[in-house]
Amino acid sequence: MKISASIYSAKAASLPALLKELDNHGVNLLHVDCNDDPKVFADIEQINQLSNTPVDLHIISSTPEKYFDAIAAANPSQVSFQYENFPAPIDFPKNRNYKIGLAITSATSIDVFESYRAQCDYILLMTTTPGQSGGTFDKNTFLRIREFQKRFPKIPVQVDGGVNAEVSFILRHLGVQTAVVGSYLFKQETLGAALLQLHRPMVGSHYQISDFMLSIN
Repeated sequence: MKISASIYSAKAASLPALLKELDNHGVNLLHVDCNDDPKVFADIEQINQLSNTPVDLHIISSTPEKYFDAIAAANPSQVSFQYENFPAPIDFPKNRNYKIGLAITSATSIDVFESYRAQCDYILLMTTTPGQSGGTFDKNTFLRIREFQKRFPKIPVQVDGGVNAEVSFILRHLGVQTAVVGSYLFKQETLGAALLQLHRPMVGSHYQISDFMLSIN
């Protein structure tokens, strides 16, 4: 499972220092939340100058179309758009060199993905408030992952919000492609130690099997 580091969760470090540390530890993606703030793209420009790690952009806006040109210029690896902010259905860019995902919160049915299935390369399941760091993982997400995989078996699943070593262990075994990690990654004693914990082959857990296994019926 890939780890996408949510860079705005690192409050103390300067961006150049943060990028150097993340690159040195081999983080797979750099997650950048755009809460309807065009200034984010200046940060992405700096990221592209200082790092070869792909950018994982998350657009949280009621007018996502206004960012289409800026996204193309930023050259991200993938872009997820927050569904709940759409005032009406939208059409994503067709001629693009990045993957597109639909981001939905825990309160939104996975049924909404059907309308965007032909346009999207993946789904991003949010377990906390989009764009806000430090939330608690919603364990109902485990079953949502299984339900989504059953309905859309060829669509990769990504998860964002409250991911720690315990949650990461289960997500890996559920076949999640990418986990966005913020607070846990930057609040450990060292970044390297946090990444090792996120990839541990075995961890203790307070979750029950019933929390992430579907009924055979």
